Amino acid sequence: MKFIHACILHGPEDITQSSNRKLNDKLSGFKDIVAQDSTIIRLHERLADKWPAARTRKTAAGVKISLLISAIADGPKRVVLHGERTSEVKTLRMGPWLKDRILLTDLGFYKHNTFARIDENGGFFISRLKGKVDPLIIKNNRTCRGRYIDIMGKKVSEVIDNLKRQVIDAEVEVEFNRRKYKGKQKRDVKKFRMVAIYNTEEKNIILISQTFLQIDLMLRI
Repeated sequence: MKFIHACILHGPEDITQSSNRKLNDKLSGFKDIVAQDSTIIRLHERLADKWPAARTRKTAAGVKISLLISAIADGPKRVVLHGERTSEVKTLRMGPWLKDRILLTDLGFYKHNTFARIDENGGFFISRLKGKVDPLIIKNNRTCRGRYIDIMGKKVSEVIDNLKRQVIDAEVEVEFNRRKYKGKQKRDVKKFRMVAIYNTEEKNIILISQTFLQIDLMLRI
């Protein structure tokens, strides 16, 4: 069983040792685009002691499979097994490997502390903005002629309802708690880029946030 487990984990890692694709010229400033997500696999109830399931009233077992997909490798780059109760954020490995790479995640990974660590490792990210998050707009990256929304110094909730088929490309500021160190936790402030696009078909607003350092590169796409 241990041998099979090792083979499953080694296979995707071995595949990605040689790149078989390259990013187009518009993304040439990045080394790779990677996406991470997880899925739950239900196991036999006899494995409940080792792999207990989450949110269930009866004896059950489950394992969370975390998968990192690489655009360059055109396939899985990392596969890791976690207990089903492991939060999405904890399945993401931070480190120097993030440098010059764009990480795509869903709302299960949304955490400002996580985004800050991606930035500090030289990486980039793209994520939807959580509905309850209301950052302060400190800079408008778009210049428009004629009528436009005055967004400087306002919260996102104050301007989003007046978008009316416009696009907001702004620098925003968020406050968050750093991880505890020696029993102490401090507040910090980080600047991110936020893009809001009006969806004419669905008649709603798509909110996307990403690292502030991506501005110059992403605007060239």
